[in-house]
Amino acid sequence: MNDIDLDMERQQRRLFLQRAAASAGLVLCAGSVASILTSCETTEQAPSPSGKTVTFLVQGVTELEQPGGIVQRTISGLNSGGPVFISRISPTAFAVFSSICTHEACVVDIPHDPAEPCICPCHGSTYSRTDGKVLSQPFSGGRATDLPTFASTFDATTQQLTINT
Repeated sequence: MNDIDLDMERQQRRLFLQRAAASAGLVLCAGSVASILTSCETTEQAPSPSGKTVTFLVQGVTELEQPGGIVQRTISGLNSGGPVFISRISPTAFAVFSSICTHEACVVDIPHDPAEPCICPCHGSTYSRTDGKVLSQPFSGGRATDLPTFASTFDATTQQLTINT
């Protein structure tokens, strides 16, 4: 074999090894991406109104004395047993929404500062503290949707919030 044949054989071998390594890397990456995407899926569905209601006594809940206040509570018969946020919008209006992240079903943290949004501790999604709407998507990829809401009415005389389940 002459030098030209050896050089040609080396180039072909090098090209073969490069392509084999690239193909193996592609297969490994595709598997990783598929598992990452699968792990970001959630089967949680928005609650559907059942025609039933639950009541929540606002009186005595310090955080809800003024508009802008928010609490996180688990209320029997509401949100499939998961916690909800109750946010006072005005003296006579409240918003009630799930505090379960729609990205991966983590419990969203209640904000400690009135200027802060609600933040998912698992992936960093942020939600409005007044209506549960998505403000920013997860930093890990995937997609969060608005937190499911529950219609409610407030009776200022009895200080009771009636929430549709």
